[in-house]
Amino acid sequence: MTNGFIFNHDKCVSCGACMASCILENRWTVTPRMVYTYNYEAIPSLPLVNISLACNHCKEAACLKGCPAASYYREPSTGAIVIEEHKCIGCRYCQWNCPYDAPKFDLEKRIIGKCNLCYSALLEGRLPACANACPTGALRFGELSEPAVFNWPVWFPDKNLNPSLEFTGKQNIVPLRIIPEKMFEQEMDVPARNEKQVTDNWSLVVFSFLTTLSVSILISSVIRGNFPDKTLFFLTLFLGGISSLFHTGRVTRVWRSLSNIKSSPLSREIACFIIYSSLSLFAVSTEFPAFLFASAATGLILLLVIDSVYIYSDRRMSIIIHSGQTFLSALLIISFFTGSGIPFIFIALIKIVTSAFSLAGNKKATTGFVIRFLRLALLFITGISLITGSIYPETFVVILFVIGEFLDRIIFYTDFNPLNINTLIQNHLISEQDETKRG
Repeated sequence: MTNGFIFNHDKCVSCGACMASCILENRWTVTPRMVYTYNYEAIPSLPLVNISLACNHCKEAACLKGCPAASYYREPSTGAIVIEEHKCIGCRYCQWNCPYDAPKFDLEKRIIGKCNLCYSALLEGRLPACANACPTGALRFGELSEPAVFNWPVWFPDKNLNPSLEFTGKQNIVPLRIIPEKMFEQEMDVPARNEKQVTDNWSLVVFSFLTTLSVSILISSVIRGNFPDKTLFFLTLFLGGISSLFHTGRVTRVWRSLSNIKSSPLSREIACFIIYSSLSLFAVSTEFPAFLFASAATGLILLLVIDSVYIYSDRRMSIIIHSGQTFLSALLIISFFTGSGIPFIFIALIKIVTSAFSLAGNKKATTGFVIRFLRLALLFITGISLITGSIYPETFVVILFVIGEFLDRIIFYTDFNPLNINTLIQNHLISEQDETKRG
């Protein structure tokens, strides 16, 4: 039998006792357990559901597999997924990969904190603090049903992680009834969608773009049969590597990011970047042709690995074939830098099609129209310049083209949206209210 949390959302009154007891028992400086409310504003036409949620200690834990520093482990006796704080580098990759919003970033410690199932209490025969404190019996801990019962709300995230969690409440789809009804005759609006801020990932935007640019410069030189400008290449590579450090909470522990190459895409990305940087710096410094070819090949592999980091977290087709993916962007940049008109047209058309597909996949987004329009305008202007041969390759045309590709990478981060319970609640709430209005 597998033990886990058993939750009856019909009994939850969102009192917060589970949250408070969790913090007090473990002396957390974060809030590992949260009560998520569907229809928080109590819109009369929709049901209201509370769910108390922390780490579900999944059998296929994405946080454990994806952590580059190998800071997570499974406690063998209880099955708890535990994070070793002294190993965490604060990269927050686990936050991308967990759909249940379990890992919380501690702004003071600059590392991740999360529910540890009160595993020390379980080993002593006691219950987790949250289950012990619930006054209504909504949250319990015990043996889960076998076979597993997936009585989840339709908006509950599912990534085939096999969470140790069971819902026993009824799937209440009955809308709220406010008495007297005339008290709430006015229209109630769903809270505005929270658009993800690209500034949260600015260091990753800079790192991934400059790395793409350095690989493109290198391969363009190989095609032209010369070596890249040393100052430009070294500066691009150096600034890219330095910028990546700003996304980690603990820079002094960055060396630990190579601890999980076997299963973590992020760990493999860092390893490939180190290999590529070493090879390319040596090749350009010594002007050794064999190493230049080797570093160019390694650079292409690096870009594929960078793309895999994001696909691991967000597997929607609109992200997999996004125009801002580094490998596709590098192909376009290389064709532009080498003046290859036909390859440029072909790749640019692919980018335009994938841009349209990504936009359709994110059609509810309200921001980014200006930046998307500007990006396409720059692609058309610089593309026409290349094809016709007019004012190409003037420096300002090259700069405009590079700016356009940088904007495309920013758009990628705007569209990048890993599965998360907060987003699903909000999206489903908006969808249900739209259906109610139509019908």
